[in-house]
Amino acid sequence: MAVQDLKLYTSLRYDPLLTSLPINTESWDEQLKEPSPFYILTHHRDRILQAADHFGWIKAVDAIRGSDGFVHLLKKLTETIDTKSPTPLRIRVLLSHDGSIGVESSPAAPVTETNLFPKRIPPPKASPQMKVSPLTAWDIIPDSVRTKPSPYTSYKTTNRDMYGAARERVGIKDMTEKREVLIVSEKDGEIMEGSLTSVFFWRNGKWTTPPVASGGQVGTTRRWALAKGFCVEGVVTADSLKDGEECWISNGVRGFQWGKVKLS
Repeated sequence: MAVQDLKLYTSLRYDPLLTSLPINTESWDEQLKEPSPFYILTHHRDRILQAADHFGWIKAVDAIRGSDGFVHLLKKLTETIDTKSPTPLRIRVLLSHDGSIGVESSPAAPVTETNLFPKRIPPPKASPQMKVSPLTAWDIIPDSVRTKPSPYTSYKTTNRDMYGAARERVGIKDMTEKREVLIVSEKDGEIMEGSLTSVFFWRNGKWTTPPVASGGQVGTTRRWALAKGFCVEGVVTADSLKDGEECWISNGVRGFQWGKVKLS
């Protein structure tokens, strides 16, 4: 894909619920803090900034760097999205090589405050600490084909053929299905991430998320969960998965969702 066609992007949630939650803007600069309907926006800005820096896109870096860059991004969002709308949205922010920012939106499924900002990630039912809430589990399915780690798996770009192919192999047809495919690395079968999510597996008495060295991205909700101490980083291999084992997935649109590994 030519540089002029490639875009960096991040997907985040717009939800009026977020304006009542001070935790949503706790990472904002003090002088900028105000209620916001955009889910952990600083983390989303940071991820595309890191990607722009990696690819050497100087104009793109300059467009969103620092407090001025954050304000610029926020202005683009508020100019494009009707912030008086009661309808939650999935927003895609696209950053081009020349520093221009595009904003796309589509309807998002309803979620709760607990999905977005859990007090902790509940351990599996087998743990004596507590039982997981009776949620409808997502099917979490490992891909049968190994993927080569690259900058296009480490950073979120519009070059996503490997993710689309993995979803197709397990039969996921649209975004509304409660099914996710695990991207598995050529490197020793290490799990990298989900096609649209960060992933968390119960290992050695802790929720464990694959390290970026396994080839996946620094997901926004993954970063938040690590900072809160809800999980640790650790290598998880596909051959360690057990059919029916409980896990969690998360992303910047749906927050945290409960799942179960499905091997057959």
